[in-house]
Amino acid sequence: MHILGLGGTGHSFSACIVTDGTIQIAVEEERLNKVKHSLLDENDRKLARCKAGEYCLNELGIPFNQIELVVTSNIINKLYYSRYATKTILMPHHLSHASSTYYTSPYSEAAILVVDGCGGIIGSSGFQKPLEVETISTFYGQDKYITDVSKITGSWMSSRFPYHSIGEFYFSVTAALGFSFLEEGKTMGLAPYGTDEYVKTFEGFYSISDDGQFIRNQDHVNRMDRFMTEQLHWAKLNDELFKVKANLAYAAQFHIENVLIQACNTLYKKTHSKNLCLAGGVFLNSSANYRILKETPFENVYVFPQSGDTGIAIGSALYGYHIYKDKPLIKTNQPFSPYLGRNAAPYELEQAIQEYEGKLKVETPTNIYKEVARHIAKGAIIGWSNGRSEVGPRALGNRSILADPRSEKMKEIINSRIKHREWFRPFAPVVLAERQQEYFALAEPSYYMLFVAPIHEEKQKYIPAVTHVDGTGRVQTVSKESNKELYNLLQHFYELTGVPVLLNTSFNDNGKPIVETPHDSIKAFMEMDLDYLVINNQILSKIL
Repeated sequence: MHILGLGGTGHSFSACIVTDGTIQIAVEEERLNKVKHSLLDENDRKLARCKAGEYCLNELGIPFNQIELVVTSNIINKLYYSRYATKTILMPHHLSHASSTYYTSPYSEAAILVVDGCGGIIGSSGFQKPLEVETISTFYGQDKYITDVSKITGSWMSSRFPYHSIGEFYFSVTAALGFSFLEEGKTMGLAPYGTDEYVKTFEGFYSISDDGQFIRNQDHVNRMDRFMTEQLHWAKLNDELFKVKANLAYAAQFHIENVLIQACNTLYKKTHSKNLCLAGGVFLNSSANYRILKETPFENVYVFPQSGDTGIAIGSALYGYHIYKDKPLIKTNQPFSPYLGRNAAPYELEQAIQEYEGKLKVETPTNIYKEVARHIAKGAIIGWSNGRSEVGPRALGNRSILADPRSEKMKEIINSRIKHREWFRPFAPVVLAERQQEYFALAEPSYYMLFVAPIHEEKQKYIPAVTHVDGTGRVQTVSKESNKELYNLLQHFYELTGVPVLLNTSFNDNGKPIVETPHDSIKAFMEMDLDYLVINNQILSKIL
């Protein structure tokens, strides 16, 4: 039985195919149309017509008439699924998110928390905008069933966000700082440079009800906007713009963490589950996730690696299989694998190399891991494109840029010369699983780079390129089982240098999607100031 899941809303489109309960393939639309977050205007969306869906069908050789069901969220743009409309079922947006994290978790029962900018429509007034939309939803999963626990809704205050939205609260600060839609990660990265100067003031920009509900009304919004405008205006006049922006980011991060912890504590009192599953774009905030892991009563915390709206495809397809088609849920002890992209055929790499004939040198060393580790230890910056691409916004070692974390200058070099992005943004440490606790205050595995953990003070001097200003790092744990190729490279780097950590960042330039195909990888390599590209056991370098 084949089920096609589609993800996205008016952005972040994606697709996956589930066959007999197993995710066979998944891809995000931006990897194919080359537009970050698939933020397309109306005319372009008409042309796009769900390339991700066709990509999945073609890779598996499945004609559409063999698709049993198409499932997606009830707020996805109709243009995206129009070619599949005859078989499409729309399900509640937050339930799709809940399904994505619960069904891919290792738990057979769990509390589930979904938080994003806005979710599905609750009611309609007959006008263009719905009366109420989801903002925060909690569920309880047991066996294959997911039941509602509580829901916070809000009416629309703008074209993009409703009231009572934690996502809107954080985005408002992100926008005031000059960052774009879906760039909240920059706010999180900026926050540690700030102080608590505005923390008390921010208490007046939302409230928490007696029963633990997040409240943010028009008065809260107006006061917050006015305050940020005043502070930023003063900062420009007094040449203190970075300081003020960092303090605003600090206050936003402080409060979103506290609000989420309170929401988790409230959910625990209602469910008393030892397991917690998280989804929704807000949980890409890996600093908040770490505090939830450490400061709430839950013993186990799982964050779905594709927790934004692209993850709706997987959640919808799995819900369709287990609930709409009434199939059993069988859990395993194996961690969810995010490496769900297409396996490129050998001829695709050959054709891509031929396109740059005379411009590339190709080597096939006997021990590629030893050779690449040697290059990195000498200061080389490597494009690493192997196997199936990962889902989600984090490069988890199959479409990555890798470098030496021991270099104090490496962060500045990659931010300015390679990625062309803001100087303050940190890079992630990827670490051998068995050495993780030697460097990080984190006992639990962090396979998906979704927990920012303190780096032990005595170890920070050994990995300065991945140590943020507050002494933390967004950890990716690598075991033999989770990513054999990256594990082998880390092991050789460790044997060579005594450091079991590499710098890992996504294989893309600023404002562009992560590379997908061999052609994408080589094109990006030629355009970026990288030293080598490792792809399918070959090392490529430029002929200058």
